[in-house]
Parts: sequence; C-alpha cells; structure tokens
Amino acid sequence: MRRRIIALALAATLAVGGGAAYAWESRLTDEDVPFVGYPTAQEVSSWQLMRGQYERSAERGESVAPVFGSSELNPGPAGFSHPGNLLAPGTYDVGALMAGRAGCADLWQAIEIGAFASVADAPRRVVLFPSIQWFMTYRRPARDFPDVYSSGAFEAFMANGDISDGLKRRVAQRAAEYGAGEPANEGPVERIVRDVDEAAKTLASDVRLAHDLALDGRGSGVAGDATAPRPPRATGGPDWDAVFTEADRAARAQATGNDLGMSDAWYGKHFKTWLEGANKSWKVRGDEYFSSQEFEDFKMVLDVCRETGVEPLIVIQPVKGAAYDQTVYTCEVRQQYYRMVRDAAADAGFQVADFSGHEYDRYFLRDYSHPSELGSAYYSKAIYTFLKTGYADTGPSGDVLLAGV
Repeated sequence: MRRRIIALALAATLAVGGGAAYAWESRLTDEDVPFVGYPTAQEVSSWQLMRGQYERSAERGESVAPVFGSSELNPGPAGFSHPGNLLAPGTYDVGALMAGRAGCADLWQAIEIGAFASVADAPRRVVLFPSIQWFMTYRRPARDFPDVYSSGAFEAFMANGDISDGLKRRVAQRAAEYGAGEPANEGPVERIVRDVDEAAKTLASDVRLAHDLALDGRGSGVAGDATAPRPPRATGGPDWDAVFTEADRAARAQATGNDLGMSDAWYGKHFKTWLEGANKSWKVRGDEYFSSQEFEDFKMVLDVCRETGVEPLIVIQPVKGAAYDQTVYTCEVRQQYYRMVRDAAADAGFQVADFSGHEYDRYFLRDYSHPSELGSAYYSKAIYTFLKTGYADTGPSGDVLLAGV
C-alpha cells in the first residue's frame, strides 16, 4: 500500500509539471505581472505577484502602500468610492494596493507584512482591516489558511533580518498548526503528498493567469495589465465633498426596499439565509465569544510591524448592528471585540481609524459587514489621509451629515 501511494503521488507530480518547484510564480517575468484589483486565492499565495505589483508601481513613480484585509477589500460591489477603485495606483498622488481576500486573516497579514518589509524601498506605512469574523467562534483556520498560504512570502519573512528569531518561531509554529509551512518530522510520503497538492494548486494558477492575460486583464480579480498606459496622475487627492455626496446618493438609491439600509439586491436574495446560518453556526461556550488564538495572531501582526519599523493604520470596521443584534453577537458582545482591538493597538503605539460608531448608520454597510459606497468613501478618506500625512481623517465630507437618517 505504501509503495502504491508513493507511485501514485510521483505520477501525479510528473503529470502536473514536476512538482511545486515549477510554480507559475517562478516562471513569471516582471513584464507578466498583472495589476490585481482584488486577488484570487491563487494570486494571494504568489509572493512574486504580490511583491511585483508594488515594485511595478514604484518603477512608475507611483507612491503606493498595501492594504491588508479580507473580503471587504473587494472593490467590485462597493462602487467607485471603494479604495480599490478610487485610490487605484496611478490615480492620485498616493494610492493603495489591495492585499488579501476572504480567508486571509491575521497570520497571513503577519507573514506578508514581514515579507513586504524586506523589499527594497519598502512602504513604511500600511493599512490593516481586521474583521470581527476572524475572531468569532466558528473560525476554521486549518481549513482556510492553507488555501492562501504563500511559501514565497514565508521564505521572505523568515529571511528578514529585522524580525527576531523568537517572533519567527511563533509565526512558523502557528503556520504549522494551521496546516501550512514546513511541518516538523514530516516523512517522505507526507512530503510527496504535500508537493502534489502544491503542484496541483500552481497548475490551477497557471491556467488562471493565462486566462486573465488572454482577456487583457479583464478576468475575475484582475483589474488591468500593469504594462498598459494609464491616465495622467492627479497632483492632489480626491475632491472629498464630491466623493461623499455621490457616494451617499448611490448608497441610498440602492437601499430603498428594506428597513436595514442594506443593498436591496443582497437583502432580497441573501439576508434571510445569512441570518439563519448565523444563528445556526455561531455557537459560543459560556463567555467565550472570541478566539484567544486569533487575538494572539493579531498581536503577532503588531509585533511584526514594530520590529520591522512599519507604521500600520488599523481600521476598525463596524458591522450592521440591526442585523447582528438578532444573533448571539449582540451590541454588548461586539464592544468586547472593539475594545480588544483598540487596546492592542494602543499598547503597541499604533493608530486606529475607528468606525465602530457607525454600526447603526443606515447606509454605511451594504450588507451585514461590507461597505456600501458611503462606507467605502469613509474608508478611502481615512486611507488616503493616513498615507499622505500620517494621520487618518475619519470624518465625513460633503452632504452626508444626515446619512444615518
């Protein structure tokens, strides 16, 4: 049986191109790196692609910084004011690169930030979007993390001389606990099977990249080719009065048919199912509403920033209060999470853009937790002002003072 497993594994490895050593990221040239508006799981697991986007923007003379988060980074449903759209590299004097997607939680951020900090002329300011969903009791990192894990980023993280050996050990141990990295005492059969899995994953990435480039960057997740001409860069920032006024109008127009201020399309198709699923799967034990393990991972992110000299802006996102109040994560429970993030940031000496006070604003979110055009405008303004001045302006602009009505 053992020989059969080895034979099958070797055959599968040869069938997909000889193993993980032939990963598509190792075959990419600088000219091949596309600009990604919202990465796929295969793309966030490619360190060459994530690093390459930053380096290509820097070569163009664009001042950009990575924004780390998960599904809230998707600019597609969030409209023109989403930072992935409004602050796309080359549009204004500073820009943002969306780094992350669903499944990219704190450990992924820690590794990527440490890897980015090793890049020549690396950005000294980054933005973090932690999510309450990462910390909830139904989290399954061993299921999600291996799909977005980047061996290239991990190697760059481990090679960063500014990161202490103790922190490297903590990160490596956690990666192994979540089913990625180089597990200790791995036998030859386990190694072969893991190589087969990685090779299959990179083959899928090859197909995905070829498809996107054939479509001239119009595939899912790819916003455009980094080599394509771009319009002249504006000398200043956005007209925030105009941005907020239009974002407020758009958010209101899309939420006319329900009392929660959600996008009518999402509310009609998904809200009932979401609420039923939340009440079924969001189970807690006693007072343990949030994962201490994820909190440790979050503090590792802050430790990586501190040791590498990176200055993060930590964005505290709200959730739709009227929706979450119908679950076990009531307003009182959610305040525990907000305090936890605030206190950890304060202890580390890092700045917070706190939007938790918008939980009951009618039009800030388009669904249970993702920003509407209006919420996106707030996020974009905070990101832009932080990257530009070192201080995040979280206030409104334009005709949005009555947005919560």
